[in-house]
Amino acid sequence: MYNEELKTKFVRGYTNSISTAEVCQTIFNAFEQYEVEWDADLCTRSAEELQPVVDNLVGFRARSKWMRLIILKDYVKWCIGMKVPGACDGMLKIETVGLEKVKHQTVASPLHLQRYLDSICEPESEETTDNIYRCFYWLAYGGVAEEDILSIKCSDVDLNNMVVRYNGTEVPIYREALPAFKNCVKLTQFVYKHPNYDKLVYKDRADGDTLVRGIRSAPSIKAMRVELSRRSKAKMDEGKTDLKLSYFRVWISGLFYRMYERERAGMPVDFSAAAAQFMEGKTYKLDRGRNTPEAKKRQLTRDYLEDYERWKLAFAI
Repeated sequence: MYNEELKTKFVRGYTNSISTAEVCQTIFNAFEQYEVEWDADLCTRSAEELQPVVDNLVGFRARSKWMRLIILKDYVKWCIGMKVPGACDGMLKIETVGLEKVKHQTVASPLHLQRYLDSICEPESEETTDNIYRCFYWLAYGGVAEEDILSIKCSDVDLNNMVVRYNGTEVPIYREALPAFKNCVKLTQFVYKHPNYDKLVYKDRADGDTLVRGIRSAPSIKAMRVELSRRSKAKMDEGKTDLKLSYFRVWISGLFYRMYERERAGMPVDFSAAAAQFMEGKTYKLDRGRNTPEAKKRQLTRDYLEDYERWKLAFAI
């Protein structure tokens, strides 16, 4: 390992996980021959010098490359922060295939989702039916299955504790989502806007106690999908947003955000529960060999982990 003392110091402060430390050691050892040729640490090299090396060393295993890239970028950030002589942002400029797509199809945080919703919806304070579209995506972000969103009742929402009690679990209500949830829980009428009306017109909401209901009738999942897709495309055409979201993309963004919060708190990254939830109620063509339910669950768990590492890299998290 080139510059072993420096890199060992980084690893010790970077992780308490033995497996992650081993990945660090593996990628640093692989980089050594190039650093010897340069007679310099990788943290001092330009993006032009590093790109072919990264392509060669990191790109050969899809399932581990995102973690390796994150480690390399975090190492260089650390070196810059430690004022290592010659350290520069070359590694931070490395471009990787697929990350632009992630940036345009997921969100990094609740604030990021709120900014998107602000671009496709009227403000919550207008008290229009746009509040139900906001809540639809906030419930998706919190982890509610799409087929269950329209069944969530106002009585399931605990505004004081900022949770939705659903399917035996508590779904978080993020601070940015609170105004929309308050409106959908408390309002009995929504403002109805029409170009021919010169004053505010209020119309009663549809009968029932479900959270996501408008003024005519309770919407269908298909209708919600169509309307949200239409709005997204229209705002992209107007240049108001560069995001193209859907239920699943919002759902997985929320899953990754909560996992990242756990990881920062020192908890293990584990998507096995998400994989098990995804498999519930689904039928797979399995056999008694390698293609077993447990093998399918392990595969899904690995896929989530790979996508999670790519999500973190895309948003420089």
